[in-house]
Amino acid sequence: MKQTFTFLFAFISLGLYAQTCSGRYQTEIYNQVDVTTVDYGSAVNRLGQTVTLQMDIYQAVGDTATDRPVVIFCFGGSFTAGSRTSGELVDFATDLAKRGYVCASIDYRLAGSPLELVIEENIVKVVFSAVQDGKAAIRYFRKDFEEGNSLGIDPDNIFIGGTSAGGILAANLAYVDEVTKLPAEWQVWADENGGLEGSSGNPGYCSAPNGVFGFAGAVGDTAYIDANDPPFYGCHSTGDQTVQYGYGAPLQGFAPVSLYGSGDIATRMDNLGIYNELDTYNDGAHPPFFIQDPALSAQRTADTRDNLVNFLYNILDCNPNNLKKEDQQGCDTGNPTSIAELNARKEWNLFPNPTDKFINVISENEIQRLIIVDAMGREMISFNDMHSKELAIEVQDLSAGVYFVYVQSGGVWTSEKLMVK
Repeated sequence: MKQTFTFLFAFISLGLYAQTCSGRYQTEIYNQVDVTTVDYGSAVNRLGQTVTLQMDIYQAVGDTATDRPVVIFCFGGSFTAGSRTSGELVDFATDLAKRGYVCASIDYRLAGSPLELVIEENIVKVVFSAVQDGKAAIRYFRKDFEEGNSLGIDPDNIFIGGTSAGGILAANLAYVDEVTKLPAEWQVWADENGGLEGSSGNPGYCSAPNGVFGFAGAVGDTAYIDANDPPFYGCHSTGDQTVQYGYGAPLQGFAPVSLYGSGDIATRMDNLGIYNELDTYNDGAHPPFFIQDPALSAQRTADTRDNLVNFLYNILDCNPNNLKKEDQQGCDTGNPTSIAELNARKEWNLFPNPTDKFINVISENEIQRLIIVDAMGREMISFNDMHSKELAIEVQDLSAGVYFVYVQSGGVWTSEKLMVK
């Protein structure tokens, strides 16, 4: 296993840490953690059912800080099974919350049946549905920040990752930031599936993470990773046949797609000069800490936790020696964080408003997507892949009340309040 930090470096960084991050984020400073379950969105699953998406939020009891980093965990299970209460994620989330983080373990949509995943189109749509849910979870925290910051978070320090499928979700969420990066056929399937952002909840907020991690994760293609993309931490076994360490088809080669595992991600990042850390194990365990030997399993789990903690500290904004690049992609480099920032770019109008029958939407640029949600954030009307500058939309079936119209044009979401009489 690669030893990421020497004793001397850890000693020095602890001294700096105490001065710059208020003694937080590397050692446990709280004893108890409170877990709260919240609804962060909803979406239609592969069976055509609208499902509520939930997350468990972990916060240390007595922690009153108002600028805490967020770590979002995604479970594994080959996109066919799994739970946000997966044991390793509960342990990691609890541990990091005791160090001062706000942590969340999320639901995301799965395939309706393992048999779906023998067809390439299905697996692409399943993975990007999960990506959409992960994006909605990130937006949930930034929306809460804009609406009063009840969770006491720093919206510029949000990290996402997970185990196996959860790591695949996180890597594709972070590095597929434009649908045009995908193969042509995948672009069609992604558009049919609601695009990269989707409509799982909290529209209008930035969904870009500030760091990514994966315990035996992978990405569709390392070519998706750009020089200004966020840093990555991974742990992976070279003989892993469920998710390959390098390039190959998952699930013992039976999956109809091939992915690039943590080893290739790290190589790509080294070549681009992006900070990354990788723990490599020379066996076939998937992930490396899921093995039969209890003592070795416990040791690898502890190593993964400690190295993740060090990785995250090394990219925190409160650390003046952090290893992020100045131009790292995020919400402060082209991706707006708030509704106010978004609407400053608004280049379309709707009328009449108020209305009781229909609205017209006229835009200076082509409209890719349009969503109308009610005051509770529930999607009522949506149009995908429009590529038109003018739309006429019937709204007579909507109950009288307040709605919000979200329009995506030029890759940017903007909004306007709509009154239905």
